[in-house]
Amino acid sequence: MIQQQDLTTPCSGGEGTHQARRTGADYHHVYLHTAYLVRKRAMVLLPQFRCSPASDETWASTGALCALIGDDSVSPEERENLTGTRRVIGLILLLASASLPAEVLRLAGNVWPPYTDRSLPGDGVSVELIRTALGRAGYQVEYIEVPWERALLGLRNRSYDMVNGWSTVKRVDFTHSSRPFLINRMRWVQRRGSNIRYDGLDSLVGHPIVLSRGYMYSDELDQDARLQKGYAANFVQAAKMVLAGRVDLTLEDELTALFHLERELGHERDALEFVPGEFRRAGLSLLVRSDHPRSADIIATFNREITAMIADGSYAAIFVRHGMPVPKALP
Repeated sequence: MIQQQDLTTPCSGGEGTHQARRTGADYHHVYLHTAYLVRKRAMVLLPQFRCSPASDETWASTGALCALIGDDSVSPEERENLTGTRRVIGLILLLASASLPAEVLRLAGNVWPPYTDRSLPGDGVSVELIRTALGRAGYQVEYIEVPWERALLGLRNRSYDMVNGWSTVKRVDFTHSSRPFLINRMRWVQRRGSNIRYDGLDSLVGHPIVLSRGYMYSDELDQDARLQKGYAANFVQAAKMVLAGRVDLTLEDELTALFHLERELGHERDALEFVPGEFRRAGLSLLVRSDHPRSADIIATFNREITAMIADGSYAAIFVRHGMPVPKALP
């Protein structure tokens, strides 16, 4: 039973001074109204809170808190045990937890425009897609630019959490892969007038080729011992080897090659050309180190949010912002 209290406060009015009486019941109604307003705010925050990377641990330590906002996962006994004071404390904890910093995921990549490049808006189209998709679920993505081999080594030794790349047999043992979120059209580049035609790996026998070190263009190309393969740090270096006549061919994503031919290789652009056709189309995926404690959730979240971004138009908007053609659908 609520005990009545005589709490009097002098008030001024047109007729003079009178006494205003407040009871324990009045304060109880104030509490209920305040709890209602906070509860409405909590319900707004709850969807984001549940999706937060920290939410599992937070629910474990404040399980009874869910009862306050009507969560069915809390037993009636737990709901009954929440006293007024504990409810207020619980609400404060909930609102504070909803604003906790999101987990930061380290995405490593090399200079590979227009996909990953710190000099580009959003660090490149691929980084912006990954950052946006995971950010919608509460993750933060930090992009770290290093040579490609160092990025892969860092993935193995836990220095980094993710890369974007092509899923190949050699990476299955230490990464989990998302569904592809864009397509790379891989094409051979030759000296103009060389008249080389690509018709499968057999057609490369007798032609020295140079590849970017650490790239896995395909398992078949990597394993073919008949081919004369050399390696360069990146496409620009490889293209200069082609120009110097040291090799006949190099291989790169079409848009990446065009990007460099417009910039670093601008003076030599007319001396190079694409071999007719393509080597292959490769689906670019998010690769998360398999020993990351949240690898499965990161992949599932990314797949879900990329699909949602296509539906709401934000996927296409990122390509438009980077001046790139918009894919008609996911690979």
